[in-house]
Amino acid sequence: MVVDNQMSSILKRVLTSVVGLPLVIFLVHMGGFFLLVVCALLALVGLRELYLAFGKTDKPIHMAGYLATVGYYIAIHYFGPGYWLLISLTLFIIAVQTCLVLFFRHLPLEDAVVTVYGFLYVPFLLSFILLVRDHEALGTFYVWLIFTSSFGCDTFAYITGMTLGKRKLTNTPSPSKSVEGIVGGIAGATLVGFLFGLFVVRFLNVEFEGNFIVNATVISLFGSGFSIIGDMAASAIKRHTKIKDFGNIFPGHGGFLDRADSIIVVAPIVYLVVNLLIFVPLWPWI
Repeated sequence: MVVDNQMSSILKRVLTSVVGLPLVIFLVHMGGFFLLVVCALLALVGLRELYLAFGKTDKPIHMAGYLATVGYYIAIHYFGPGYWLLISLTLFIIAVQTCLVLFFRHLPLEDAVVTVYGFLYVPFLLSFILLVRDHEALGTFYVWLIFTSSFGCDTFAYITGMTLGKRKLTNTPSPSKSVEGIVGGIAGATLVGFLFGLFVVRFLNVEFEGNFIVNATVISLFGSGFSIIGDMAASAIKRHTKIKDFGNIFPGHGGFLDRADSIIVVAPIVYLVVNLLIFVPLWPWI
């Protein structure tokens, strides 16, 4: 019976991946308004999953978070990245503070903290996929490193952990993970980034400023490392809120946050490293 359940779960995961992967490829390739709308919808789904997870003990100001998410992505569409990021975050925090004043007898401080944290964790960090995709320095190619770093690390960590894993990370939110699995995941994802850079340079007729192979490798190294942080952070939240999955929107994978926990953290890291490599390139010294 246990074997049948495991096979059923694996089959669901495979089918979900088969259906979802072409859709991801299409949306990332198209970019623009289509990608923005999907990211906004997924941000709302993920934010709701997080709020409901904390809702067993806390009652966050759900509507404030949802309205802030919609307004934030509308601002991205019309104004693009810039100083408005600080303005939108400032207005949102002030709105939550105002709710604390108006409803101070009925609104515990913990609710306001969860509301702000949820927005920063899901909609804000997820939006960096759009910022990388629309980056002036060939974001069309750099955006794929978000997914290769995340999924590559997850895949290689699982394979390495299953075959070589001996030293468990018992003092972490994910005690089943091993040191060997983490090292294998980072190494594997970095290798995938190198191969991706090699493929783009050798087979696609694209002119790059600097060495894209080196950039892709460095980005994948940092991205895969923080991919593990994102995965463990989600595990920590689930342990704190005593839930198994954030939801069931993806059969076999759980909720959106169960599948995108590492992507959410990797996206801003890729954006930061891309900008760092543009201003302080490594390639002249390599």
